[in-house]
Amino acid sequence: MNGQTSEKRRTPDWGRVLLVAVVALLVAGTGMVLVPRDSGTPAPVSFSESARAEASSDAVELLESAGALSSAEAPEAKTPALAGVVTLLTTQARALMAPGATTVSSAPASTLTPGPAAATRASLLEHLSASGRKRLADAREADGGIARLLAAVGTAQLIHSETLAASWQLPLPAAPSSPANAEASTTVPAATPTAAACPSVSPTPKPSSATTDSALAAAVRSQQEAVYAYQVAQKRLDAGAATLAAKDLQVHALLLRQAEALTRANCGDVPPASAGYQLPELFAKNPAAALGALEASSLPGFADLVALSTGETRAWALDGLLASARRSVAWGAALPALPGVTFDAGQLPALPTPGTASAPVQATSAPAQATSAG
Repeated sequence: MNGQTSEKRRTPDWGRVLLVAVVALLVAGTGMVLVPRDSGTPAPVSFSESARAEASSDAVELLESAGALSSAEAPEAKTPALAGVVTLLTTQARALMAPGATTVSSAPASTLTPGPAAATRASLLEHLSASGRKRLADAREADGGIARLLAAVGTAQLIHSETLAASWQLPLPAAPSSPANAEASTTVPAATPTAAACPSVSPTPKPSSATTDSALAAAVRSQQEAVYAYQVAQKRLDAGAATLAAKDLQVHALLLRQAEALTRANCGDVPPASAGYQLPELFAKNPAAALGALEASSLPGFADLVALSTGETRAWALDGLLASARRSVAWGAALPALPGVTFDAGQLPALPTPGTASAPVQATSAPAQATSAG
């Protein structure tokens, strides 16, 4: 009897075993997985998403302040610079909205502006400039695509605040002294001696993929062409413009050395310089406008490098983006709302109607509107 009982205990239930096997095959075949029930605790918001949401909130508040100030000023006191800021902030507020959102997030709450009713020329200048600096500071730490977007937003806001200050003949608010607001370095980075320390080395890089190395190589070629173009244009400009071109030529020569050094520090190959470049006909007809177009054409390269790099290389790219945008404006080029970012304005989400801007939106990792690489 005991032997029979022991034998029954050892005999498996073949029906149950078969059922388990069938279920396992169904799970493997359909890709079904068992997941634990949602605990209800929201996922933590990343730094990049928090920075985007704050930039979105600040852009909306600044837009309300600029719009209120524009409406309150007498017709004879209105300036094209303020209208340009309203247009700028409208585009930026739309670009900073989360993909699929119909309202603008109010979190984290911004303290940049006291509200549109309290806006003055001085307060708008202060808050627009502060927002630009904050976006550039956040771009140093954010993830690639968001870093590029924040860099573009901050660059345009800072330059528009400078244009407003000049138009209104008001002093531009002084930036607090910090490493993030320091002038671009005039030193050349030291090359990294070993490949093991190179941040962009990849064991199996895709030939067509965008990398730090490819972005740095593009930056080197851009500066090589800029040096050549300024040398040509300098001889065709009047005395005043030629003096400015000579200064910018020295800047580009330094930028070229820095780009070459950063390329070596990332263990990349420095592209050789060409004997000459085929410049557009505009250089013969209007060399000043041609230099503006040249500077504007370099913005996407700096923005790509912001998205594809980190640390010292990204800091250099951020400084280069802002400085190049300033030079393009100085030579008469129009500044886009998002310098260096390719986007279709028609695909940007519409801003919410008044009274709905404070409703929260779902956090997302990156805006869908930016179409450039990275």
